[in-house]
Amino acid sequence: MGVKLPFRFNSPLFQVFLVGFICFCCPGIYNALTGMGGVGKADTKTADDSNTALSALFVVFSALGAPIFNILGIRVLIPAGLTYVLFVGSFLTDNVGFNIFAGCMLGIGAGCLWTAQGSIMMSYPEEKNKGLAFAIFWMIFNLGGTVGGAIALGNEWGSGGEANQVNTGTYIGFIVIMAFGAFLAITLLPAKKVLRDDGTPVSLHKYSNWKRETVEILKLIMDWRMIVLIPLMFSSNMFYTYQQQDYNAGLFNIRGRALNNMLYWFMQIVGSFLFGRLMDWERLGNRRTRGYIGGATVLVVMAVLWIGGIVVQQRYTRESVADPSFVKIDPLDPGYGGLLALYFLWGMGDSIYQGYIYWLLGAMSNDSERCARYAGFYKMVQNLGNICAAQVDAHKTAYMSTLIMNFVFNVVGLLLAFIVAYTIPDVTVEEIDNLEGDQKEIVLVGGHLDEKDQHVLADQHVAAKTEAEP
Repeated sequence: MGVKLPFRFNSPLFQVFLVGFICFCCPGIYNALTGMGGVGKADTKTADDSNTALSALFVVFSALGAPIFNILGIRVLIPAGLTYVLFVGSFLTDNVGFNIFAGCMLGIGAGCLWTAQGSIMMSYPEEKNKGLAFAIFWMIFNLGGTVGGAIALGNEWGSGGEANQVNTGTYIGFIVIMAFGAFLAITLLPAKKVLRDDGTPVSLHKYSNWKRETVEILKLIMDWRMIVLIPLMFSSNMFYTYQQQDYNAGLFNIRGRALNNMLYWFMQIVGSFLFGRLMDWERLGNRRTRGYIGGATVLVVMAVLWIGGIVVQQRYTRESVADPSFVKIDPLDPGYGGLLALYFLWGMGDSIYQGYIYWLLGAMSNDSERCARYAGFYKMVQNLGNICAAQVDAHKTAYMSTLIMNFVFNVVGLLLAFIVAYTIPDVTVEEIDNLEGDQKEIVLVGGHLDEKDQHVLADQHVAAKTEAEP
């Protein structure tokens, strides 16, 4: 007697949920560790160098991630997830060379993982559920950072603020969770077995090839909308370096960093839920109108938060926190609450900023191959920004200058995004090729086959079934 599940395992949103849980265990736990600044170490220099290596390879394999995913499919997620295990394990040693090597390997794995994630999250759901899909994924993913942050907080609280780096048990616990997440990818279904409510698969593609992918990537690079979105994408993770290394690691002791970190990721859950629902709220108007409203919301929130950061930043400098007489701030110290509030609201700002980028890209296409290329391009540009930010920090740039740099990039990127929002149709109509069967091209209307192609594919299915009968 079979067991009836309370959900449909092959539904698009449940597959998004599974990808979210994989990212809960791998990049989510990684975020919990890096969010404390310096990957939990007292000296942030090794983390900066390792993250620079990570971002450099992340750039390359984000560009290659879409071809890899379109050729190999979801099977790339297991080895990609295991690179997170290697990276965290490397910090159990003091071998800087091994730390940097592990950063390179994680750059390769992360490029493949985030390209696959982007394709699934943006192309699987119905157009009316794109915001919901982002909310489901981002909430579960950042639950990883929240839980990981809680583990680190529990382990470090007993230090009384005396310790300045996380203990070995925290690293080992994170390694176990990440390994579980990597092998959880076995449960994901191939795209052709994931069915929408009307019974149509989310993808009708056969596996691609390198020649075709090269041509399609070149077309993507020449798409003016991608060029306009570069500042928005470039600055979408740049602020992590300032927030985590310069603010969190600069001002607070280890248990302050751990508490800040946990609440930073928790507020990502809150922000993504609210923003995802906002972008799907049809009462606001058509998708173009919601694109304007979403962009304006993110712009106002980010501007207010950066102005708050400027007010706080005037109280300290890179030189003042490096002085041996400087006492790191503890959660029990007076004035800690306001500093904590700014930090966790930055977490909410991050969630809606990245949610807006994913929503724009998802509104441009419902095709799994095309969305993989969009995701790869986004992550490539994003990590170019990470490289710049890490090296700005490694060269001891003044904290205030780094903050202003992030503020300017965010504002310029969001203003330019309104141009792309103007092009968003209420229903996306697109031609796709590289299909299973005999048909060379079909038309997708809002992610569904148009009526003519539905009849053609139905006739092909009947013919194939007839030929197979004895």
